Amino acid sequence: MVNSRAIRTGEASDLETLIDTLSDSFARDPMLNWVIPQTHFYPHYFRLLLQEVYLSRGLIHLERRSQAVALWLPPEARLQTVPRLAFVKLMLRSLTLDGLQALLRLHQQGQVFTRYLPTEPHYYLQFIGCPLKEQGRGAGSALLQHGTDICDERGMPAYLESSNSRNVPLYERHGFEVIGEERVGKNGPAAWFMWREAR
Repeated sequence: MVNSRAIRTGEASDLETLIDTLSDSFARDPMLNWVIPQTHFYPHYFRLLLQEVYLSRGLIHLERRSQAVALWLPPEARLQTVPRLAFVKLMLRSLTLDGLQALLRLHQQGQVFTRYLPTEPHYYLQFIGCPLKEQGRGAGSALLQHGTDICDERGMPAYLESSNSRNVPLYERHGFEVIGEERVGKNGPAAWFMWREAR
């Protein structure tokens, strides 16, 4: 079992490891697969997200043994989460393979997720991932505990979205409660929206 002492803050020097871990972790994620079906775009997407958002104003937690990763945004960074222009450019690259459906899926996902986004200050867990070969060995639980400990120390609630029903019980064990569930698009995947009060 992993313990919190195995977790450290991710830095710019970890960029390639972070990209590889997140790309591998989300290779079978229902929501990301639906919004961006071309998994070879994932390294570009996570590089963009890390460089534009998390390395400058987010919290990056890296579990040393398995290289599992959690990306949190603190309350003060919440309004600066999306590198809009750069992300649109990335999505336009996918249009060459997927046509306008890529932008339609992105729009539908954004509409649903925005509807559930809490307005009160909170810590936002946008991504938590473990290499596929390491899943089920406690790294995800350790990362969640580490992150929620920070929330509790600051007396702040936390929020996340899950597009994988198998992960919902894990989040519930760490104090998150489902506040909404909705399918994205007519034939898209379901998402669970979860909230955790500080303890």
